[in-house]
Amino acid sequence: MNQATADLKAEAKVETEKAKAQMDDAAITAKVKSALIAEPGIKATEINVETTGGVVTLSGTVDSPQMMSRATQIAQGVEGVKSVSNSLVVKTTG
Repeated sequence: MNQATADLKAEAKVETEKAKAQMDDAAITAKVKSALIAEPGIKATEINVETTGGVVTLSGTVDSPQMMSRATQIAQGVEGVKSVSNSLVVKTTG
């Protein structure tokens, strides 16, 4: 096998791994979103979920600090989640 063929194979492997990671991240995002929807009291439509490399980022608004904490706990409980970055904001009244 010449060097050009070896380089192409290595590049194809890298691209395959990237595609697999993106699919894994999409699956994690879907699982977290589903878990949030299933949780009473959490308005999942107001929470955005993004996943990169298994790290979940939550953003949007929640009604209370307790709901913010609960959303983090739910995300942490999903298989494949490495860590959770909580950027949620508690709605203010008035």
